[in-house]
Order: sequence, then C-alpha cells, then structure tokens
Amino acid sequence: MAASRHPEPPPRARLYRLGALLVTAAAVTAVLVAILTAGSTSQLRPGKPVPGAPQTLALFAGIPQRGPALGSEGAPFTLVEFGDLQCPACAQFATDALPTVVARYVRSGRVRLIFRALDFIGADSRRAAEMAAALSAQDRLWQFVELAYRNQALENSGYVTDTYLRALAAAIPGVDVGRALAARGSAAARAQLAEARALARQAHVAFTPTFELARAGQPPRRFSPPGLDGGSFDGALARALAGA
Repeated sequence: MAASRHPEPPPRARLYRLGALLVTAAAVTAVLVAILTAGSTSQLRPGKPVPGAPQTLALFAGIPQRGPALGSEGAPFTLVEFGDLQCPACAQFATDALPTVVARYVRSGRVRLIFRALDFIGADSRRAAEMAAALSAQDRLWQFVELAYRNQALENSGYVTDTYLRALAAAIPGVDVGRALAARGSAAARAQLAEARALARQAHVAFTPTFELARAGQPPRRFSPPGLDGGSFDGALARALAGA
C-alpha cells in the first residue's frame, strides 16, 4: 500500500508558520543578547560603584606609573603586553595572572610593565584604547585598563559609550575625567596608539594578548606562557627571568 500523504497547508497557513518561526528566532536572539550584555556594563554610571574598582585600586596602589608604563624605571626587565580591551583572553590575564605579576615582580622592582593598546576587534576597542591613551597622560592608564577588562560586554555592541568611559574614569582617584575625554583625540594620544600599532607590526603580533620580555639594554623577545592563569603565567615568567 502506498504511504499516505498529508495535504499541503494552504499558502496563507505556510506564511503564518514562517512568521511564527521568524518571531521566535528574533525573540531567542533578543534573549541571548540581553543575557550576554546584562550585568555591570549596562548599569555603569558616573558616581555609581564600578565592579572590580576596589580590587583594581588596591592592586596598583603606591606603584609609580608613567604613561603606559607601570613600575620602576630602573627595573632590570620589561614585560610588554599588546592587548585589546575587548579581548576575553586579555581579561583572563588581567584577572588571573596580573595580580601575581604585580605583587611578585613589579612591587619588588624587578619587572616594569608596559601596555600597548590595539584595536583588533573593532570600534569599541578603538574607543577604549583612545581613553586609555588619554589617561596615560594622567598616569592612570593601568587602573583604566584593568577596569575595562573587568567590565567587558558583548563585542562591538556599542557598549563603550561616553557614559561607560566616564564611569570607569570617575572610579579612579585623582582623574580629571573631562580632561581625559577631551584628550582622546589629542596628538599625544594618537601618537601613543600609532606607536603601539607600529610595534605590533614590527613584532608580528597576530592576536592578543601577546607579550614581549626584555632585559635592560637588550632587544625584546617573544614571551609565550603556556596559559594565562596565574600559576602557568607566573611559572613561565619566573623561568624566563632566571634564564635571561
């Protein structure tokens, strides 16, 4: 016996079904976007608590900064991070490994850190990098970078607004927020970002974070830890410093 066949629905019924599927897909997408962007970034406002601010301020308290550099100018080693402020892996390094690096090597005067801001991911990266460069003129770049990593949202969703930037900068004691916002397009900020891009090309940086380690008076060399968690990074750095 031939298999029975269900009659095809009329065209109008098929359109209704297609419309229902499209509405469902749009609803699912909206929910996913809401989940991914929910949290601290949508709530950030100047004057309100910024997630991660107490830990960030404690991490860098009392350590000298000059432009994009953190730590003693006389440190025998310099560790350079090429980072994108939207990069999740960079954020992992910032939260998992950087505190140990700062506590063990920067505070002791053995290592100086330099941050090179790149905008590989997109427009939000560029806006955040411009603010970081502007704040380097006030020697507050590292606090801003750490707060930006701790308050990421969906990549290129437009979350890096002036309100977002004001909120992060206002959480850093001593920052002139208006001056920083005005300096984003300054010649000094543009030069710092151009230098970061040029150095990244010279070092063949293809992803972030990428690190270079240099002993004073010697050219930098690529530093590639096996992981960005605190233990893996710290162990690799200790071995690299001992063998340099």
